Amino acid sequence: MATKELSPREKEIVELCIHGLTNEAIAHKLGLSVGTVNTYWLRIKMKVGGTGRTDTVVRVIKERAEVALRAANVERKSLTDLVAEHEQMVLEHRAALALLHLAMDQIKSAVWATDMDLVIHILANGEFPSAHFGVVWEVGKTVYDIFKTSDPADPGVAAHLAAIAGKESEVRLAGEFSNMFLRVIPLRDENEEVMGCISILNRVDK
Repeated sequence: MATKELSPREKEIVELCIHGLTNEAIAHKLGLSVGTVNTYWLRIKMKVGGTGRTDTVVRVIKERAEVALRAANVERKSLTDLVAEHEQMVLEHRAALALLHLAMDQIKSAVWATDMDLVIHILANGEFPSAHFGVVWEVGKTVYDIFKTSDPADPGVAAHLAAIAGKESEVRLAGEFSNMFLRVIPLRDENEEVMGCISILNRVDK
């Protein structure tokens, strides 16, 4: 693009012209002679083209508009790509959820996936009812809701906190969950960074 070849001083002169200054006013503002400003215009015309000062400035403005339009098209394309990626991610999550439900139909377990705040994003209950121990088990609830405590020392909560710190845990629960065995595994992204956890809750014989 021709305007990329303009020197800082040449760009400055073009900007002042766009803002309505005459060559005399440009010369006064920049502390140059009118002859020097005219020499700069000759250089600018050689790089940008145009039959006169006005035509040259029009070419500069037109080129800027074309660059802005191309940038907008790239941004629009990027937005389209993001939407497509989001739709693909939703599809993958739904497929994973369907597979979890299918697996849970075969075993006596409940499985869920949480984010780093321990909010449940995927949940599959095997034989467990949707309401268990007085709590409705559903996406959007937190591990703290499920175990009805915010105590970090609670075995169920502690196992999840250990998982988001990167450590897999297995624990026999107590209280209302005394016949339950919990395994919590860190959920990692493609860079092996922990992004949440996967939890498996099984019934065991007392």
